[in-house]
Amino acid sequence: MNHSKTLNLLLAFAVVLLIFQISYQKEDTKEQESNSETIEELVDYAQGEKISISGTPALYPTPTAVIGTEINGKPNWIQIAHIGHIGMKGLILSIGKAHYSNRGIKKHKTLSINMVSEAMIVKADYVGMKSGADTDKSKVFDYFNGSLKGAPMIKESPITMECKVVDVYDTEHHDNFVVEVENTYANKSILDEESNIDFSKVKPILFEMSKKKYIKTGKIVGDAWKDGANYKAD
Repeated sequence: MNHSKTLNLLLAFAVVLLIFQISYQKEDTKEQESNSETIEELVDYAQGEKISISGTPALYPTPTAVIGTEINGKPNWIQIAHIGHIGMKGLILSIGKAHYSNRGIKKHKTLSINMVSEAMIVKADYVGMKSGADTDKSKVFDYFNGSLKGAPMIKESPITMECKVVDVYDTEHHDNFVVEVENTYANKSILDEESNIDFSKVKPILFEMSKKKYIKTGKIVGDAWKDGANYKAD
């Protein structure tokens, strides 16, 4: 009887081990196929024919963020994707002149930048579709305030920045706000052991203009200031 039980346990263990090995092999095969597809794409881009598509701006996809302002004592939100770095500390936000949010930004000389997570897409897209001039968007997000007046920040955003406006670069159709980040708030769950933001955990949402789609990032494909050391000139 004891021998029978032992044999059954050994057989059960062998079956579990076999299932685990098969599952592992499948995942490994998927990863290899994924890597192979990536390599093939790179080869195709290098060897494929290039054609002109006019003067299309092609730096998309770009980070999607909800900008927080205060107008008439209420929070107001707008989603934008035209955000860029100026040097190491400055940022620039390009917002169409007609947008209601610009009034609050110009009055207080402050704003917040709230990165959009996948869970926020519906709300973020909504505040980008509706104008604060005819829609009260103050209750769309729960918010908190930092040290700057007029820069409410979204609680559910993984990363929020309260910023002061240091300059406005005026163009025909857009107000381009040059800002400095006064303070950044990040959810603890997205920080590494040294309190640096781990963007592979954040998986920020990007906006792609040509097809009007949102794209989720997250996969690390290389090491900056390191991979280049492997380059060998012909």
